[in-house]
Amino acid sequence: MPKDGVGGVVSEKQNTVQGVVRDANGPLAGVTVAVIGGQTATSTDETGSYSIDVPIGASLRFTFLGYLSKDVVVSSNTLDVVLDADDTALDEVVVVGYGSQKRSNITGAVSTVDTEKTFETRPITDVGRALQGAVSGLSISTPSGDLGGDPTIRLRGVSGSLQTQGGASPLILVDGVEVPSLSMINPTDIETMSVIKDASAAIYGSRAAWGVILIKTKSGKRNTKTSINYSNNIALQTPTTTPVIAGGAEGARAGLLALQRTNPSLTAYDNLGTYYDEYAIEKMAEWERLYGGQDLGLEMVEGRDYEVKDGKLYFHRLWDAEDMFMRDFTPQQNHNLNITGGSEKVNYNAGFGLVSQTGILKNNPDKYNRYNFNLGLNADITDWLTGFAKVLYSASDVTKPYSFNGDVFEPIFYMYRWPRNFPYGTIDGLPMRNAVTDVDQANMNKRSLNMARFTFGGQATLMPGFTIDADYTYSQFIDKFDINGGSIEGWDFWARTDFVYRTYTGAAHDRARKERTIRDRHVGNIYATYDKSFNLHNFKFMAGANAELFQSDNIWGQRLGLLDQDYPQLGLATGDQTTSSGASHWSTLGFFGRINYDYQDKYLLEVLARYDGSSRFNRENVWGFFPAISAGYVLSKENFMDWSKPYLDFLKIRASWGSVGNQTVPPGLYLSTLSQAASDWVIGGINQNTMTTPSIVSQNLTWETVTTQEIGVDAAFFQNKFNVTFNRFRRTISDLITGGVVLPSSFGAPSPLRNFGEMQTNGWELELAYNHSFSNGLNMRLAGQLSDFKESITKFDGQAQVRVDGTSSNYAGKIVGEIWGYETDRLFQIDDFIANENGTYTLKEGIPSQSFYETNSFKFGPGDIKYSDLNGDGVIGVGDGTVQNPGDRRIIGNSNPRYQYGFRADFDYKGFDLGFFLQGVGQRDIWAGGDFIVPGWRPAEAWYTHQMDYWTPENTGAFYYRPTNQGQSNTTLNHMPQTRYLLNMSYLRLKNLTFGYTLPASVMDKAKISKLRVFFSGENLLEFDNLDVPVDPEIDYTEQGARDRNTFGRTYPYRRTFSLGLQLTF
Repeated sequence: MPKDGVGGVVSEKQNTVQGVVRDANGPLAGVTVAVIGGQTATSTDETGSYSIDVPIGASLRFTFLGYLSKDVVVSSNTLDVVLDADDTALDEVVVVGYGSQKRSNITGAVSTVDTEKTFETRPITDVGRALQGAVSGLSISTPSGDLGGDPTIRLRGVSGSLQTQGGASPLILVDGVEVPSLSMINPTDIETMSVIKDASAAIYGSRAAWGVILIKTKSGKRNTKTSINYSNNIALQTPTTTPVIAGGAEGARAGLLALQRTNPSLTAYDNLGTYYDEYAIEKMAEWERLYGGQDLGLEMVEGRDYEVKDGKLYFHRLWDAEDMFMRDFTPQQNHNLNITGGSEKVNYNAGFGLVSQTGILKNNPDKYNRYNFNLGLNADITDWLTGFAKVLYSASDVTKPYSFNGDVFEPIFYMYRWPRNFPYGTIDGLPMRNAVTDVDQANMNKRSLNMARFTFGGQATLMPGFTIDADYTYSQFIDKFDINGGSIEGWDFWARTDFVYRTYTGAAHDRARKERTIRDRHVGNIYATYDKSFNLHNFKFMAGANAELFQSDNIWGQRLGLLDQDYPQLGLATGDQTTSSGASHWSTLGFFGRINYDYQDKYLLEVLARYDGSSRFNRENVWGFFPAISAGYVLSKENFMDWSKPYLDFLKIRASWGSVGNQTVPPGLYLSTLSQAASDWVIGGINQNTMTTPSIVSQNLTWETVTTQEIGVDAAFFQNKFNVTFNRFRRTISDLITGGVVLPSSFGAPSPLRNFGEMQTNGWELELAYNHSFSNGLNMRLAGQLSDFKESITKFDGQAQVRVDGTSSNYAGKIVGEIWGYETDRLFQIDDFIANENGTYTLKEGIPSQSFYETNSFKFGPGDIKYSDLNGDGVIGVGDGTVQNPGDRRIIGNSNPRYQYGFRADFDYKGFDLGFFLQGVGQRDIWAGGDFIVPGWRPAEAWYTHQMDYWTPENTGAFYYRPTNQGQSNTTLNHMPQTRYLLNMSYLRLKNLTFGYTLPASVMDKAKISKLRVFFSGENLLEFDNLDVPVDPEIDYTEQGARDRNTFGRTYPYRRTFSLGLQLTF
């Protein structure tokens, strides 16, 4: 006879089973009753009754949202079942600082993450990207799609404080110990994740000033058989959007018109020695007509593709560098193997992971690989002592071509920098000088980051309710960075008409550089916990200590003159050699305690405190005391709320207050230091070094204090189907470390830093979730979150200045991230002017003058930007440049994200599952620069298709102004900060779509397989935005690219991902 899913013998004879399903309060309607391993299912009616045909010996599964599912073997015609309430909604055990609590008893702001839906079936390479939109108040951003790039993570703010290193970045703890990056963690190794947002994070001390992300890795469960779980997804990725360079003739025409604005007699211009005039424009247009769309190969033909005429170099042939040298699709793969189980006294888990990505360049592509190993073991040593050990290992490496243009400018930047006729072909089979040739011949740089971590600890139960926990963790991080230079050969045509095949890269690139950094972290924790209850009063006491020591040692060496480019080693080079090294350390020591009290699970109170010491401050200010208190009131347990029981299951209001010190400030602020400088005394032909005047420091410099106040509401409705959480918070950073009192220049040194000033972050968060099971077996879960915050400076000593680039100096009342600019009225038209005989224009009377911004070579005319006269004085100006008198400027936007949201919907039906995840930002602005954003930034370089909609007498309704030589500026002439060209980076994105099918257990049992699920998953599949330029709405300046405004929009592209995968359990 066939076996059922539980193991009993099944009769072939069909049997009608009837019964009633109830809970502790009575019958339950809508409970799904399904035959395990079969296709038959029904649901209970309004009296809780059901009827289903099923053979004797088969098993029925009873499921209902808000209750634990129950499997029962059919042994008769009548089967009544009692379901127990599922505590996952209200009494879910949530990991908090040095312990855990029932969700219903939590008085602080803590969010949990659905690890299965968020991590395990998505084609993501790191935890950080997967968290985007998953937790209210948590901001995840990536300025580019660079392989191996580390997302920026912020919690309830962006800046933190003015001196904070890394901004409002939460402390990331994995199994109680910090990791520097979530990208080191394999997503499938995570068992639980919670985010502590409010003052209760103070239990972790000074490094938790901006909250804590708590991750617990898998360690197996007791009394479970060994299971082997394998999962993978194989994916293809393609860029979301990339720049499109304008046609050769069209781009050259715009460039010529722009340069003629400042030099009307100009008839031609050149770029890197290539000539552009009417003849060039005509020949490029002719080439497009005759040869456009044909496959002519790479070899360039003189006369057809280029020529030297009258001593001037012309390139006629048009190229599509993106199509030629970038892949449409690139591979990605992810494999995970997990072995887990446990006996009565031991549980264990071992996880292995591999992630591999290949970049978008066809030749010498960059690659990213990560390898993970996680081992957890927990065992009862005696009847009162439990020990555990955990090993966490991560190794990742990124390889990419050596950049002959520095870290700021990647190959992709140069592929989109030059006009369409920039030559990417060959002459006599040999390449031209260009970025693609650079990549083809480059050595590969390699950066490797290894983390090895070992944790040992135990828990001793000395008496009922009294435990002592202790653990020690040693972590080592090894960062290896090999920069492997060399030289590049190609036809050099830059600024010459006689092509020369030569090495065109400088001697400074013919080098090998090796950099090694070793970081060690020692962490020790010990704490005692005592639970005591009497009558209806419940107490929980916890006290302990935490100590950390962090040490870093760095050394690098470089040598020029490689003997063989294929072997870039310092020992195989003969040129100048330079080396340097550095070391640093910091330590913290904290003593902490917490008391939790509740009465009847109705009145809740938590008091905690930490006495923290940090090596980042001088001896007199090492220690700080930081308390916190929170309380909750479960109104739904009151008798006077009985009227709401038909629809209200749970209602709790809570409030918290607490403070914590911020030590994430630059080290050594209290130390007076000297710096090396050239003395300008030349002895023996060498400019001798000297030391500068010692810096002046304040010996009273101490902690910044972060104080959080919060109120919140948690509610559950309709048999726990609908859950609501709302938080309203204010975070105040006092004693800001800021500039000192302004001193006269005769003082001879900068004013010392001091504790003065205050910042505030005000915000709110809303989380909603709805679960429902339909009578036909369809299950649905909907969940969404929305949050917002504003950071402001409430106290500061300094003059409030508005800068020309749209930023402002710090001042009391400033909203952090504010962008100042002009309100754009429209484009000037011919009717706004009186045309003069000499070709110039005079504004008609009554139109505000913009002459303040004109130069000797540029005058406003038809097709230029008309700014609004906001102060009504008849001229457009800057006032006195202060916030109080900014002229015609106002705050036009803010670079910080506002109204961040996420929405997830999951459905499952008879083995099929479908889920989608939407994520977005309601408001974010950028005032950007560069060729791609500012038409005419460098008129001789590339123009783009979207910039061809510029003003002409025949196109007066254009989006862009008349072509203008902006002189590499987004602060002058037609492109001053303004509303018309401010980038609106708000968006809604289909972040993930997953469709899967789990094969029936009746089929899998025959193959000794517990579970087999196959699925399709897509990432970043679709977006809606408000941009007028073709960039991904999540883009920003990278850390390196921020040094040159021209890089915006020409960085590594974001990608869409399409994957197929499986999950297999034995």
